[in-house]
Amino acid sequence: MKRSNFLKTVASAALPGFAYSFTRPGHATLTRPKRLKEGDRIGLVAPAGIIYDDEEFDRMQEALGSMGLIPVMGRNVKKRYGYLAGTDRERAGDINIMFADAKIDGIMAVRGGWGCARILPYLNFKMIARNPKVYCGFSDNTTLHHAFMAYCGLQTFHGPNGNSEWTDLTRSSFQSVIMQGENAEYRSVSKVETLYPGKAEGRLVGGNLSILTTTLGTNYQANYSGAILFVEDIGENSYKIDRMLTHLKQAGVLDNIKGFIFGRCTDCSSGSSPTFSLRETLENHICPLKIPAVMGMDIGHDDDNFTIPSGGYAVIDADETNLRLSESAVV
Repeated sequence: MKRSNFLKTVASAALPGFAYSFTRPGHATLTRPKRLKEGDRIGLVAPAGIIYDDEEFDRMQEALGSMGLIPVMGRNVKKRYGYLAGTDRERAGDINIMFADAKIDGIMAVRGGWGCARILPYLNFKMIARNPKVYCGFSDNTTLHHAFMAYCGLQTFHGPNGNSEWTDLTRSSFQSVIMQGENAEYRSVSKVETLYPGKAEGRLVGGNLSILTTTLGTNYQANYSGAILFVEDIGENSYKIDRMLTHLKQAGVLDNIKGFIFGRCTDCSSGSSPTFSLRETLENHICPLKIPAVMGMDIGHDDDNFTIPSGGYAVIDADETNLRLSESAVV
């Protein structure tokens, strides 16, 4: 088959009427992807928002290239469709192609924004499950992390997008977790505060809080029992954080978690007076759970951004305000 015909077949394999539908594999042991190494090809996809400036693509290719990776652009990565980077089928098609292509070793989202949930009906989850690879991104990519976990049994990575700032911390965390396969220890350069003391081990589940709440009640809602829940957000007032945590509580998400991490809340404010601070809001919801909990870890929309294996096991030590992986997140 010609490569062009192969790409068309893979990209359209999960269109309505051809979509794979199968029982969720549950939350047993997740498949860990192969680690990335120098010389590996990493596919760049745009599952949500648009990047308008070609210089951004040049910068991300330079950043990835400096780590010895070879960036490969998705064929639709520079398209525009309203506020989306191409139609839903086009954006999903690039992801399907990258997972199916044996010459692609890993995949990274170029950015977040909005739109990942729209492509779920067009993703070929059965094929993706047969071809486990590193998938890395954050923000709106939270949707895909949860979907890959639920439908493919695949461990993915809440970490930098292609257009991230790639600071020393961001780069070293990505290399440690995904390229070197270390039992990484996460020590933030930002100030991390203890909300409730203690130490616990569990599976890391979470992502962007606003996006995470939209997964509740869907077929790709995560299993939070025994999890260390990590969340972050951007541009939200305290009352909105309060509202979302209340939603999680009433949906039963907080009932059986073992630990809690609130990362960075970039450009968030307490809002007009009278109000609660972010810490007061978190204490109100989390401290009654009496589980180890911290706030301020370098997870989120700030320049420094840890690479967190979504579904990986870790130990949280709230007294020392740090997190350590219990095992390598890659094979």
